Amino acid sequence: MSRPESSIKASICIARFAHNLYFEEVIHCLHEEELDYYTNLQVEKRKNSFLMGRFCAKKAIQLYTGIGDDRKILIRRGVFQQPVVTMPSYSNIQVSITHCNDMGAALVFSEEHAMGIDIEKISGEPTAIKSVLTEKERNLIKSLNLNPNVALYLMWTAKEALSKILKTGFTTPPQVFEINRIDIQSDYVSSEYTNFSQFRATSFQAGHYMLSIVHPKRTLMDVHTLKHLISKTQAISSFHC
Repeated sequence: MSRPESSIKASICIARFAHNLYFEEVIHCLHEEELDYYTNLQVEKRKNSFLMGRFCAKKAIQLYTGIGDDRKILIRRGVFQQPVVTMPSYSNIQVSITHCNDMGAALVFSEEHAMGIDIEKISGEPTAIKSVLTEKERNLIKSLNLNPNVALYLMWTAKEALSKILKTGFTTPPQVFEINRIDIQSDYVSSEYTNFSQFRATSFQAGHYMLSIVHPKRTLMDVHTLKHLISKTQAISSFHC
């Protein structure tokens, strides 16, 4: 990524888990503190989402730092349930994690350059999302040359990714993250916010999934490389921990 005055380093891992055996292999990548937390989880879906998130986060951190051993990377939960990275010889490393069904992703970046990521599966008419739109957003969707359901998931992921940067999640009403502008490009969509004009969302549709990355507005991303990576995400066949 680049800014007018500098270049910015970040790393991303996007993975698809198509078989339960893959989750079992990820267990060996956990730090002992993470393993203790995992073994106390009772719900299978929650256990799988935890493993998916940790796997993607650690691979993205390895790419960012060059550290070799996953088990030396500890990702704790902060007071607002945000992921907090703890590892030897490194500080100020941030990670944003997302997962939905069999897809997971993590984005790693420096504390000085805030970012957030979210992924959702596009399925049916999302009445819950529609119910929290503002009037401005409803009118915006009508003006777009997009499938209305796709537009709804685009807005939702853009809002949730921003809420991760602010560390509020949707404990803050989604209307606060109102989107007031959407620009459709050939292979991605760019969105801007009414109340957070310093940020921009860059969104991609890959099959039945919508993925949004929120970043500082003046930061330029290599969207073509990202789009290629997202579209080529395949089932993982092996892990090396």
